[in-house]
Amino acid sequence: MNPATAEFAAIRATLAESPLFGDLGGVALDTLATCAECVTVRGGESLFTIGDEPKALYLVAAGRLYAELPNGQIAGNIGRLEPIGEIGVLSGEPRGATVIARRDSLLYRFGRESFHAFILDHPAALLAISKVLIARLRQNAREAKLQTLRQTRSFAIVAGDATASTAALAVSLCREFASLGKVARIDAAGVDAALGAGASSTASNASAADALLLEWLSRLEASHDYLVFDTTGSAAWHQRALHQADRVLVLGRAHEAPDMARVAALEAQKLRAPVDVMLLHTQGADACLAWRRAYRAQGHYFLRPDQHRDMASIARQLTGHGLGVVLGGGGARGFAHIGLLRALDEMALPVDLIGGTSMGGFIAALHAMGMDWRGISEVLRETFVRRNLLSDYMFPRVALIEGKKLRRRLLEIFGDTQAESLLKPFFCVTTNLTKGAPMVHTEGPLAAWVATSMCIPGVAPPVAYRGDLLADGAVVNSLPTDVMQALGRGPIIASDVSTEGSIAAPGVEGPDFDAVFRSHNGAKRVSLIDILFRVSTLTSESGVKARAAYADLYLRMPVAGIQTFEWKLLDQIAEKGYRHALEKITPERARFAVP
Repeated sequence: MNPATAEFAAIRATLAESPLFGDLGGVALDTLATCAECVTVRGGESLFTIGDEPKALYLVAAGRLYAELPNGQIAGNIGRLEPIGEIGVLSGEPRGATVIARRDSLLYRFGRESFHAFILDHPAALLAISKVLIARLRQNAREAKLQTLRQTRSFAIVAGDATASTAALAVSLCREFASLGKVARIDAAGVDAALGAGASSTASNASAADALLLEWLSRLEASHDYLVFDTTGSAAWHQRALHQADRVLVLGRAHEAPDMARVAALEAQKLRAPVDVMLLHTQGADACLAWRRAYRAQGHYFLRPDQHRDMASIARQLTGHGLGVVLGGGGARGFAHIGLLRALDEMALPVDLIGGTSMGGFIAALHAMGMDWRGISEVLRETFVRRNLLSDYMFPRVALIEGKKLRRRLLEIFGDTQAESLLKPFFCVTTNLTKGAPMVHTEGPLAAWVATSMCIPGVAPPVAYRGDLLADGAVVNSLPTDVMQALGRGPIIASDVSTEGSIAAPGVEGPDFDAVFRSHNGAKRVSLIDILFRVSTLTSESGVKARAAYADLYLRMPVAGIQTFEWKLLDQIAEKGYRHALEKITPERARFAVP
């Protein structure tokens, strides 16, 4: 490649930016840049497949690709300045994964022979590559996941109906992204103004005009942190903008069914980028699930008129900065979660999505429907302290209590609210006793799923659903951080109130078959409910350490010695949770705060 060309200068500048080659000297960068070949891979095309001979390594100049393993699992996204295929080129082993373009991408290709020759002349390059590979191996899984989430940089907005204003949404989204980095809003008019009339309608056909437009878009990506494409315009521009996106956002109305002709038109694009639906929430959300299912959307977001915080939360979640909170199960010990929510509120750390199990699921649902920690505290006080609605005891044929009082109370609180209609993304977990597996609930009757998530086996009857029996989610997953991580919205704070060490007979040598009927050394006597809860969650709690690894901050709340149904200790438990959360989160606040 001629060092005098603009293309050479662009390649060299990109190499200097990349972690893989950025530490090389000027002469080495010049030499390497002359070896590069520009390669364009359209969205959906494969760069190489499993078993291929490793003929080259690549550096992503613009775009996004992903690696698919032999078992079909997606190993991860590959974004700008990241290398592809470097291990194969160095080892000589066949490709271990198929790499596919998620959107139109520009790569710099370095042939194996020329790269080997370069390394022989510049051995520092091999050391630089080794450092990057070692750093990648040392990075823990949670850090790597978060870094991948935050590489989503390009968004395309599509009108889901004839009245949707994609321009207004693009402006609002850019305003929020601006607090996170440098943003460019790109529409057909802007392209024509920069490159000449009709440039936005250039077909993706490998022509000179196509290459010019791709190069211009690549320069924009290199100089900005986020790109927002308004797809309104000619068919060629609509297609172009869609295929430049890491994520596609469909704008519609939450109370109106989606236009299936528009759904079919988007499906015809055969996009690899994930799709989310952005729903204007003005007259309810009855059609929310119809939108999600029609577009096979990964998620949905509600936009209310004049609610700036909705767009701010959406922007955080789309860019991997959304704060997810996971609340574990543990009966009265779960009151400590109130303290966590209070601490986050005082530290101005907004919760963008929330989920939990058992009592954690109940508190998460209250927060997702708009209650702050004070309101949640009063609801729990009325439910468990003043009215003690877990007191409808019955002959223990299948359980100690009927649970009808609590179910009626939950219907008072949630009514016919559907989980998918909550303004804040929410989930709760139940246990399918029939199949011995967890079930995650993000849609359907909120009151019913919260009640089911709290049905401790032996204490409350299991719930029949589609031929199976469901019970308390804590039986198999008392701290569902794995569920939160799978949503892929940003950092996670987990609050664990599990029961390790909560039942014991201190000072008793034994065997003593009557010890459980007495109190020992001032310890509270163990109740039947505590024993049932402890036995039913043993398997779940053995996995807490593994699930804690999914969280960016794991809080083991100071609730030792508190029994499952000690409702009257609400204020004391909440205060303990608050002080502990303040102590642990304060030094880590910068990790969760967004500018």
